[in-house]
Amino acid sequence: MLVTGYFGEAVYTTGNGPAVWGLVSGLAYFAIVAELWKGGAAKLAASAGGAVQAAHTTLLKFVVIGWAIYPIGYMAGTEGWYSGIFGGLPMDVIYNVGDAINKIGFGLVVYNLAVNSK
Repeated sequence: MLVTGYFGEAVYTTGNGPAVWGLVSGLAYFAIVAELWKGGAAKLAASAGGAVQAAHTTLLKFVVIGWAIYPIGYMAGTEGWYSGIFGGLPMDVIYNVGDAINKIGFGLVVYNLAVNSK
């Protein structure tokens, strides 16, 4: 996701380049969500049960909802069919808000799991 997003933001910045690389990045995102929601990660969390299952459910919500901030930042900062939708929102600010929410939130969920697993 990071590499393909970088290609769309910094390497292939004209024509359909940003939209194509954004799509590839989005497909990777959906593959991660599928793995967490119904794949091996979901099965491992279910077999562990208890606090692990609860943490997995919360982290899944962070991935589905919290990671949705990054495509908004991508579209705000690159040219494509979506130009103007997020006009006026600086890409770096959107990315920083996403990082703060996701990294601090993930850390708190993992901390809570560690405390509740004693």
